[in-house]
Amino acid sequence: QRKGFETRVYKIDSDSEFVEVEYNSIKDKLKYKIHLTEVGNEIQYEADNVIIGKIFVGITSLITLICLGVYFFGNPEKPGTYIANVIIWSVISIFGFLKPHKDDILIVNGNKLIRLFRTKPNEEKVLEFANNLIKIANEKKKEMLINFDLSEEQFMGNINWLLSMKLIDKTELDELKSEYKLKKLI
Repeated sequence: QRKGFETRVYKIDSDSEFVEVEYNSIKDKLKYKIHLTEVGNEIQYEADNVIIGKIFVGITSLITLICLGVYFFGNPEKPGTYIANVIIWSVISIFGFLKPHKDDILIVNGNKLIRLFRTKPNEEKVLEFANNLIKIANEKKKEMLINFDLSEEQFMGNINWLLSMKLIDKTELDELKSEYKLKKLI
């Protein structure tokens, strides 16, 4: 994903049980791994209210253009004032265009936060990736926590946690309890 001067790359490696993350911006360059069991299972949105910012950038750009127009097509008494205004307002406009705004999809409810650009390449593909990542992470959590070799107390704690995280439902909980008791009898 790329937005302005910021890039985010995510690679799911279910064999090694990690999500590889590469993040680059003007001031940061990060590369790290997140274990699939630390990925959350809930999607949230986070966005700035960019309407006010867009209006402000539009106004500063308009002021810049007006000052340029007066300088070139008018007959200003003090042309240096108009040039100074053009420089000041254009710097503010450029900063407004380059400043990244938040418009992200977050995967939360885990130990690590995963932040994706909502519209890069498009929202549908980002949601598809996020849902796929959550599905893979949830399967990995179930695989690790549903271990019939554990003591009854540990096993019940694990499956109750899975229920509280909504990774299994009541029916699955009852089935797992029965299956555990059956395996202990055999």
